Amino acid sequence: MPNDMLEVLLRDINPTEINAFVRAIQTPADYELTQTVVPERTVNSVKWQARGTKRRIAAASYRAWDAQTKVATREITRWVTEGKLLPLGQKYIVGELETILQNVQRGMDGEDLVSSLYDDAAAHVLSVKSRMELAAGDILADGKFTLTGENGLTIEANHNVPAGNMPAAPTVWTNPAADMLGDELRWIEYLRSIGAPRPARALTSYKTMALAMANDSYRAAYYQSVSPSATPTAVLSPADVNVVRARYNLPPITDYDVLIDLDDGTSKRPLPENMFFLLPPDARQMAETQYGLTAEGIVLSSGGNPSIDREEAPGIIVTTGYQDDPVQVWSKGAAAALPVMYTPDIHIAATVW
Repeated sequence: MPNDMLEVLLRDINPTEINAFVRAIQTPADYELTQTVVPERTVNSVKWQARGTKRRIAAASYRAWDAQTKVATREITRWVTEGKLLPLGQKYIVGELETILQNVQRGMDGEDLVSSLYDDAAAHVLSVKSRMELAAGDILADGKFTLTGENGLTIEANHNVPAGNMPAAPTVWTNPAADMLGDELRWIEYLRSIGAPRPARALTSYKTMALAMANDSYRAAYYQSVSPSATPTAVLSPADVNVVRARYNLPPITDYDVLIDLDDGTSKRPLPENMFFLLPPDARQMAETQYGLTAEGIVLSSGGNPSIDREEAPGIIVTTGYQDDPVQVWSKGAAAALPVMYTPDIHIAATVW
């Protein structure tokens, strides 16, 4: 019987080994958002949670000798924000199953089936990682995580980024005469005025970086020319742009230009090309991409003979199985994850053209 044969073949698919393989797969190197901007973390829960304490401590007061010490006031605010992580994932049906079963009937082993399932496991991981890169871009661009009709789910989680942290350039940066350096210095002064840490890096698209390379303010600063007529017309290199930025004590620019394929055949940028970001030195102080527990992970890590260790339960989990109507072997990648913004006012997300 086909299902008897499948049951025997699937005994070679060890959940422990396949999920060890899954955990060894790294986030793609060019996925800068979930690597370093909204970095990944696993949490042993089905909820995300952010905790913090704000203290306002006033300066001490002098007193006269032998006078009583003043009783001071203090303000301590503790806050906790939490919510449920959202499940995501996908299923693959093993293709060419009839060919595989026919080969097994002729005495061949199930290596083709095992190989196909491992290939699909790797694809599941990349698929989830890609969706989380898009989610991290979503929250970074406007401070909101938004789903609109995705598998029937519509939701918005607004982290309330202040308007001052989402400015627009007064003159669009596609105009070579735009004061790009002046705009950025004003945005940093705003961050200083609200007590935010000084930005440690800048992130923007290749196109916006190219605009800086041809910008009048950058070229004048690089050539140290006072009069526009004395400024050479040559376009700067990316290294030249960062030389200018170092002179102004501005953080270096990281060029981020990722495109992610969608299941409808189109592709999407995690971040709009026309935005420019200034980011704090401690990324985790601002936001994280949190992976929590799935039902699949809880099942595999439970019972008298668990397939995976309990500490391995959070994160991406891949399971396999079969059905007999129609006869199919499937693999499923599952995760419960969200980008979470802890501190909404320590970065700049500027629209520049």
